[in-house]
Amino acid sequence: MKFIRGILLFLVFLTISLFAFSLLAPDKQQVVKSIVINAPVKKVYEQIVLLQNFNNWSVWGQSDSSIRYTSNQFPDGQVGTTIMWEGNALLSGKGKIALTGLLPQKQISHHISLLEPQKLEADSRFDLQEQGNATTVTWTFTIPSKKPWNVFNLFFSLDKEKGTDFERGLQALKLIIEKSPVKDRNAPRVIAAHFAQTQYVAIKQRVLWADLPGFFNTHFHHLEHYTLKDSATTPLRTGLFYKKDQKELQSDVAAAIEVPAGFRPQLQTPEELIGIPASKTLEAGTKNDPALKDLAYKTLDDYVAEKQLKVKTPVIEQYNIKDSTMRIIYLVE
Repeated sequence: MKFIRGILLFLVFLTISLFAFSLLAPDKQQVVKSIVINAPVKKVYEQIVLLQNFNNWSVWGQSDSSIRYTSNQFPDGQVGTTIMWEGNALLSGKGKIALTGLLPQKQISHHISLLEPQKLEADSRFDLQEQGNATTVTWTFTIPSKKPWNVFNLFFSLDKEKGTDFERGLQALKLIIEKSPVKDRNAPRVIAAHFAQTQYVAIKQRVLWADLPGFFNTHFHHLEHYTLKDSATTPLRTGLFYKKDQKELQSDVAAAIEVPAGFRPQLQTPEELIGIPASKTLEAGTKNDPALKDLAYKTLDDYVAEKQLKVKTPVIEQYNIKDSTMRIIYLVE
């Protein structure tokens, strides 16, 4: 009986002690690390705000070659974007990260849920502070601890155990941003594709850039309704751009319509048939808007320079008259 009473007293003492220690123990584990990145705050923000970029520089994403990612299909870079991961149980486990808050060019917040091998909830926040032409990035990672389990915080330090991982992640982020060109989030994606051999009926002239809309409208209509006799089955119209004269603000350009298979057009001066052989291509789609068009060209030019590719003439612009979109096509060797 005394033995049982002793055990009960010990358990009561242990419970009271655990409760007392839990009142003294921190209610969270936290790591706070900072780094200075030699880039404007806009460029830093544009890199961090996309969840798809997180795995390019976080230590954990790079340590597991078997890891697989899926998205909830919400547009990346907006609150609500969620990416799920699943990999080696001993390295990355299974979990998800969600974009929960944004203060443009100032703060980015995430919530992380680890599902396997153990359940854990954490919050991650990036604070950006502009310092002239540089930006200070402060990464705060917080794991809340419920009472009475927070008592273990007296004996364990997340900062001491994992702080180096956060420092290495920030160093990788710094390297990526400082060595990469500035990219606009609205820039279209460059797609490597293949252009099939195509024959066009066209009118080619040297045209002032200011006169291009009128040139295209007049000749597209003529080629479609008179030369091809309304036989074209596609909504696509094509501009073929050859020599560009920056000084005179004009280009050698052709208004072109693809010749339907089996059709033999009766050409009238100055019409001609232009054949473009099959080729590898780089393509970028965009709205037929001057600002977006310029951005698409810049994106393609940056990609060509980065990959050290050679572009062949003509540069092809395809205009879809149904939805006012366009596709810019570079023929590459």
